[in-house]
Amino acid sequence: MLTPADRAKRYFDDVQAPIKDSALIEDAGHFASFRHPDRFLGLMLAKVRPVVTGRTHATAR
Repeated sequence: MLTPADRAKRYFDDVQAPIKDSALIEDAGHFASFRHPDRFLGLMLAKVRPVVTGRTHATAR
């Protein structure tokens, strides 16, 4: 755990981008993809995939 969640939230709030979202995986810190790969993948499919493909997870093939 390298960055406290409240500090990451403040940074996120300051970032200006056309599309942005934030999600925390409890007990994962900077190593979410290794500590909780199932939750990390679920968030990537739910939040990132629709943005890059223009399709929702349910309609993606």
